[in-house]
Amino acid sequence: MAQLITVFGATGAQGGPIVHSLLESGFRVRGVTRNPGSKKARALNAAGAEVVKGDLENIPSVEAAVKGAYGVFYVTNFWELFGRDEKAAYDKEIEQGKAVAD
Repeated sequence: MAQLITVFGATGAQGGPIVHSLLESGFRVRGVTRNPGSKKARALNAAGAEVVKGDLENIPSVEAAVKGAYGVFYVTNFWELFGRDEKAAYDKEIEQGKAVAD
């Protein structure tokens, strides 16, 4: 069976092309999005990805998304975080990254 890669931000500008590339390379892909019912998420599912709801602010959803995965592609939504003060945005990115890595 093909190895599973979890892709956070699967419907975004970086994650979407990663999902397609991994699928074309023979990997199983679990795409993580906050809105699995969106048009982009449905298109990824139609292309062969497993699409799941997940949010980096919700640790149990992060844990479920990476369970059983061989690898993870992870990207933060920096611009969403940047609306806060710079230090808070930096700290939040570190917190989210640790949640994925743990």
